[in-house]
Amino acid sequence: MNTSALISSRVPSRFTIAIATASLALAFGSLSLRAAEPALQLKDNDVWVMAGDSITAQRLHTNYIEAFYRTRHPEWHLHFRNSGIGGNRTGNILARFDYDVAAWKPTIVSIELGMNDVNGTVEVYINGMKDLIARIRAIPAQPVLISSSPVDDGSIMNDWKGERCQKIHPFTEALKKLAIEENVVLVDQYHALIDLWGQNRRKGEALAVKNGAWPPKATPVPATPAATPATVAGGPTPAPAKKPEPPLAPSLIPLGGNPVHPGPVGQYNMAAVILEGLKADGEVSSATIDVAGKVVEVKGCKITEVSAKDGKLSFTRLDERGPWPILPMAKSALELLPETLKLSRYLLRVSGLADGEYHISINGKPAATVSAKDLAAGWNISTVFEGELADRSTKINGLIANLEGKLNTEWRAASKSKEEDKITAAQKAIDEAEGEIQKAIQPVPLRFEIAR
Repeated sequence: MNTSALISSRVPSRFTIAIATASLALAFGSLSLRAAEPALQLKDNDVWVMAGDSITAQRLHTNYIEAFYRTRHPEWHLHFRNSGIGGNRTGNILARFDYDVAAWKPTIVSIELGMNDVNGTVEVYINGMKDLIARIRAIPAQPVLISSSPVDDGSIMNDWKGERCQKIHPFTEALKKLAIEENVVLVDQYHALIDLWGQNRRKGEALAVKNGAWPPKATPVPATPAATPATVAGGPTPAPAKKPEPPLAPSLIPLGGNPVHPGPVGQYNMAAVILEGLKADGEVSSATIDVAGKVVEVKGCKITEVSAKDGKLSFTRLDERGPWPILPMAKSALELLPETLKLSRYLLRVSGLADGEYHISINGKPAATVSAKDLAAGWNISTVFEGELADRSTKINGLIANLEGKLNTEWRAASKSKEEDKITAAQKAIDEAEGEIQKAIQPVPLRFEIAR
């Protein structure tokens, strides 16, 4: 797939030349080898509980995955519940399983752990995962295992910059072996992302060195206080000054957040890798129209009210499903991992246009400037981060953030305390919020105008 032809000029291009396409191909291309059978079985009215540690509790990549499936299946009523708590290991989730996982009556439970478990032993981690798989199946629900993400510290495979990132490797290998033994769906996001993020930071460092912006000037370390008569006599000894952690080099494309908890850009990378590992359907819709206004081919959409006059091609498009609503603030995630576009193939082809650049508006709002060559090859509308589609993405993600944040948290607190009146009130609020989401994800007619 020629992803470069699908990236709109509206996506910043200053970073792309430094990202190795080989590592990108590795990130997505080998995921099929890592995802164990059976595949995720998602259906109408499923309840998916996403359990994990602090990176799950952030409600970023988990919300992005939820937004993907909701817009890809607007005809379904899907339910997602966040069950992440910072610092958790397998034992913590087992301890809260009844009131914070099983109480939701899930049909799917994903477990995303490892970042904290590496402070223990592989044996404890795997035994805990075995127990969790058994508990999930007993509900009954489908278990899905997701490995820890890597630490964004510049590590690449076999050239580690931090101990924790190195430790995650054998834990992930053991988890993959367990998934095969238990016949459980597994997504290994660690190995799919470590070289991508590591090379991204190393190339950022190289550029900063070239520009004279790295390394930073050394900060003097405070001296250890001298001994006093009291300390010599056996009194308290002042603790030596702690040596500060060396600063991390800048990334070429910043992931946001911190090395353990990336921001939206890094977490869209995580969401894309997880969705690919779950074999998510990347098809949205496609339409082919010629310059004279003839509708040549459509798939998953309807094209009506076509007009071709005065050098302008106009039409109304109604899709059966929606593109992945990626937040505009995270559009550089597509630069870092262009294969993300495979998960949102929302295509428009226009044949017969004269060479040159064309302005495209959607519902009267500027959307993109695209060449005749790219429109003829197939322009992916998912690369639009302005106007009508940007507003849609922001609204859907905002509604999901409200559901998984305040409302989800209130339900969990009530479930833990077993206060039935509060559970009922919290569930009512969740039902109302999901009704708003269901309205927001429904496809609506979009009026396209293409002019030179």
